[in-house]
Amino acid sequence: MPQSSLIEFDLDRYLRASKRLDLSHLAWDDIADHSLDDGAVMCMHYMMDIETHTVIYLRDLLATRAANDPHITAFLSCWVYEELWHGEAFSDFLRAYGIEVPAEPKLPDGRTARPTRASRTSSLREQLGVGHRLSLLPTMLGSMLFRDFVALHMTWGAINELTTLTGYHALIRRTDHPVLHEMLRRVILDERRHFAFYRAQAQARLARAPRRTRRLVRWILETFWTPVGAGVKSEEEVDALVLYLFGYDDQGREMVRDLDATVAEIPGLAGLTLLEDVLDEALERARLRPGWAGVVPAPAPDEWLRGAPMA
Repeated sequence: MPQSSLIEFDLDRYLRASKRLDLSHLAWDDIADHSLDDGAVMCMHYMMDIETHTVIYLRDLLATRAANDPHITAFLSCWVYEELWHGEAFSDFLRAYGIEVPAEPKLPDGRTARPTRASRTSSLREQLGVGHRLSLLPTMLGSMLFRDFVALHMTWGAINELTTLTGYHALIRRTDHPVLHEMLRRVILDERRHFAFYRAQAQARLARAPRRTRRLVRWILETFWTPVGAGVKSEEEVDALVLYLFGYDDQGREMVRDLDATVAEIPGLAGLTLLEDVLDEALERARLRPGWAGVVPAPAPDEWLRGAPMA
């Protein structure tokens, strides 16, 4: 891909500046002095697991046409390294908070224990079973059949990175832990750069793609896109995260709408409401199933389920 198409993102600068997340000046000894509710601890376990799982997403991506693009592979080499240290940051924080083996994420009501940290990552991948290992095959097949597959993958990645950094902002909003806020702000700086790369790639590729490609990318997103972590986490765990971060009040709804509006700026995606649809579906499941996702507090009023702001 011509370098001129990446004007919005300075890849050379990113590669030279990329490094392990620096938390050396974080007030580690003060972490246990501030409390977190069960929902926040659940979110941190979720985020730790997904950041650590990034290398599996990289495995799938490198089996596609994306591996032929030196700009993409250079970026991904740094991206996966930075994501690894994000996962470790969450792990270290939880340990400093007082959870010696921070590997038992639970829903806000205390259900759903998980394995210990020492075996957590391997257990998480093993429990996904053969189906997850074979998921590489349709990815490879899609890459072979769809000439503009990289445009799809970059768009998908842009949405995931934007969702992730928005989730971190939402966790800051939902908590009053000053050390956690400082750590998340540093992680967000990395995630913003990641999003910038994916968005620049998606915009450049879809802008020059024929209309049929943009329509196909849009249809695939509408039909198959799921929130970050879906497939690794259960539907109830995903809903618990979404409802805790965004289903609490009208400000959470506005964060989701702003996210969708940013995604809609990518060529061919105008009017797409992926994240608001996810929020509405989670709220509806929580309304129909008492106790679903350990919702704390209760789901918003019915009028909010229809997308109207809360009174």
